[in-house]
Amino acid sequence: MSSVEELDFTGTEDEEDSDVPEDEDFNEGFDLEEMNTNDDGPKFSDDPIRMYLSQMGKIPLLTRPQEIAAAQRIEITRESYRRKILTAPYVLKGVVDTLDRVRTGALPLDRTIEVSRKNSKEKKRSLHHLLFNLETLQGMLPRNREDFQIATEEGAPKQSKRRKGKTDKERKEAQMRLEGRNDRAVRLVEELHVRNNKIEPWFEKLTQISDRMQQLQAQILIAEEQGTFRGQNVSELQSELQHFIGITLENPESLKQRVDQAAILKKEYDRARQELAGGNLRLVISIAKKYLGRGLSFSDLIQEGNTGLMRAVDKYDHHRGYKFCTYATWWIRQGITRAIADQSRTIRIPVHMIDTVSRVRKVRDELFQELGREPLMLQIAERANLTEEEALEASKGNQPPLSMNQSYGDKEDSDFGDFLEDHSAEKPLQRVNNEALKAQINEVLKTLNYREREIVRMRFGLGDNNPFTLEEVSKVFSVTRERIRQIEAKAMRTLRMPSRSNQLVGFLDSYGGPDEEDAAIL
Repeated sequence: MSSVEELDFTGTEDEEDSDVPEDEDFNEGFDLEEMNTNDDGPKFSDDPIRMYLSQMGKIPLLTRPQEIAAAQRIEITRESYRRKILTAPYVLKGVVDTLDRVRTGALPLDRTIEVSRKNSKEKKRSLHHLLFNLETLQGMLPRNREDFQIATEEGAPKQSKRRKGKTDKERKEAQMRLEGRNDRAVRLVEELHVRNNKIEPWFEKLTQISDRMQQLQAQILIAEEQGTFRGQNVSELQSELQHFIGITLENPESLKQRVDQAAILKKEYDRARQELAGGNLRLVISIAKKYLGRGLSFSDLIQEGNTGLMRAVDKYDHHRGYKFCTYATWWIRQGITRAIADQSRTIRIPVHMIDTVSRVRKVRDELFQELGREPLMLQIAERANLTEEEALEASKGNQPPLSMNQSYGDKEDSDFGDFLEDHSAEKPLQRVNNEALKAQINEVLKTLNYREREIVRMRFGLGDNNPFTLEEVSKVFSVTRERIRQIEAKAMRTLRMPSRSNQLVGFLDSYGGPDEEDAAIL
């Protein structure tokens, strides 16, 4: 089997589930009664789950030759489907624009093309290849438009037969150049392995344009008979139609044919994917059973596992020789474990801590069985090869959250949240002292004149905790900064007089005069 890095997998499995059992047969039968009586979680007697398991049992298993044949059909239908939509000039231009955004850094490389996130050398090679192909593709687009205009240009009716024949030849040559250039462009894009989710949105837009072009053709016919269609005359409707022809470089008939053919190819591609995935649905159930009691319902585990299975279907390469179930196991586990990490807890635990939390829980259970008592944190840390601090931190991840509305006390007349200290609240004694200090400061400031009092308030942020700089105060009073500094210095000398400072000794002991940088702090 290929290494984990080769499979481009980043898992978060428990230590006991880290090995892939290549020879184990996951496609064994399932006992529904066993599934409904699990000791680690609630009973699974929901009708939808039973129906799903029953229907899944009717899907035949795939033999190795059938598995390879299904993978080959996926490869063939995917190539045909992608080629059909990439040969559309509108989609091709959209993909080129997407690649250009990768070049400028607006889009990440590994989210746009199929490349390993951790392999920096491969990413560097892919980026170099992208830049080279992108330059060629960008040079093709203007020539495509020129050839399309030649190929669709109608000959003048007054031309001689000789002249008209030459024009027809030029049109055919332009059409051949256009088709040949499109074929080469598709090869350049396919060399980059652009992800489907970066291509299909452009084709969806093209499908909407095709539908609108069909509507416009019908509306033009109505407008020619009635004069207008919903307030638009024939020329306006034709102008809109020509606009769409100009951006798609296709006439309505050829575009409609392309869209219909692509829809058929997409169905064949999806059917091939479903065939390979359907023969391995039991693998998802087999793996999902191991993660019961982790915070997600059985149906959620199946759903996330199926998502991982479809990801494996898209990335599976039968040419490498390993079984599909061996490869898919990693992706199914990734989908399940990532969902458990993200959704199972009210307070989310980082993904990199999941393994540690699981290992500490497992070691604690083992020591509890061996010792017959709750093990010490030091014993857990030694068995798990962790420091005591790390083990303590991980053990906190296993504690269930408590509701602040949970009843508390013998009479259950209080909530748990009523007994929690609010560290952000001001302490009663401190609040009394602050109120007394504010009153004393206001009394002392009343001994100053209006301008001195307001300048001191603004410079120290008294009242609104928003200190002003010298520049800001000078603008308020329409005087210079130096004049504000002089008035402030005079006011502070007045406040330092014994008759006033005795009331604010503690407040003035550490005063050194605020500057522009320290005003906000003081």
